[in-house]
Amino acid sequence: MRARIDAVYPDRKTKSDGIVGDAAHQSRASDHNPWVSDGAEGVVTAIDITHDPASGCDAGRIVEALRTSRDKRIKYLIWNRRIANASVIGGVAPWTWRSYTGKNPHDHHFHLSVKPDKALYDDEAPWTIQRMEESLGVNEVVDTDADILQALAALGANIITHAPALPQIDALQEAITQLQANHHAVWIPAELEGVGAEAAVSFEALKKGYEKLFAQAKVLDKWKGTVAWYVAKILKGRAQYEAVAAKSGVPWWFIAIVHGMEASFSFTGHLHNGDPLGSRTVQVPKGRPKVWNPPSEWSSSALDALEQEGFLHQADWTLARVLYRFEGFNGYGYHAIGINSPYLWSFSDQWTKGKFVADHKFDPNATSKQCGAAVMLRALVDAGDVQL
Repeated sequence: MRARIDAVYPDRKTKSDGIVGDAAHQSRASDHNPWVSDGAEGVVTAIDITHDPASGCDAGRIVEALRTSRDKRIKYLIWNRRIANASVIGGVAPWTWRSYTGKNPHDHHFHLSVKPDKALYDDEAPWTIQRMEESLGVNEVVDTDADILQALAALGANIITHAPALPQIDALQEAITQLQANHHAVWIPAELEGVGAEAAVSFEALKKGYEKLFAQAKVLDKWKGTVAWYVAKILKGRAQYEAVAAKSGVPWWFIAIVHGMEASFSFTGHLHNGDPLGSRTVQVPKGRPKVWNPPSEWSSSALDALEQEGFLHQADWTLARVLYRFEGFNGYGYHAIGINSPYLWSFSDQWTKGKFVADHKFDPNATSKQCGAAVMLRALVDAGDVQL
């Protein structure tokens, strides 16, 4: 492969080229490691090729040529946060692009892995690295609609094969956002009267208790993997949270945790309660934002939610004050019952069951499938991502 690339693009840069894995690769399963045994030798079955469009070595075009060639040697390709496997993965058809969520986005090079079969990895047949249009010097316009529609169909979506992909994606996104809002409403009903009945509980009365619970709280073993997922979602959206933090004076991680609690981390849902951004909120608080521009822009809606709660440019973001504000989103009624709030402590040893499931209706056996706000914060602190 590298010889073929060098022959076609002799002036290309090679800064991000790679075959044998470095120490980071050696610490995990990777085709850059010589894990395939060929007699007494170990065989590396992967290569990275630098993206250098100025020299003609355009990774996007090369990868698309390889993908459409359906070369029998290819195991999978990775380029610019997408991956295509030669086999069925999770019900997705072979050679279909899927989202790639690995730590390295592969936007400075593309990755090729070949199958661990000697007859294939030793096959010296020329690689197809140019599509027919490119090799003939024809300007190519890559139509990705077919690939997108194929991927959606593989996931079970009802699609219109000959219609543009974008409107169908938008419709699916709206449906997904509504499902997220519905799911959220089941596990965290908005401002139930029974929860908010004790809203007058003072901060000073709860301060020491918050500090003690936070110091003692431990994630239950069965939820550790799920809590790690919450942390990953928070860090993934950090840039958007920091943009709102810069305008509001509210810490980015506070915004992120509220986003998880109220909108299941969906940037197509209002921070207020997760309702779809396409229109004003319909759940409590209803009809928000009163004014926002454009009507589907998340950050301005998020600022409205934070302003409505009185959080803009507050000076006190100490631990106890933060937990008091978190609990205020769902109400302080659990203190009247004498149990800790699942809104704060779910997934930890500080809460196991008992929650409000409707207005004035407390179910002592109800459980939660949503991580508590304090538990998310504790995980971020323990990971060193937040300092209080």
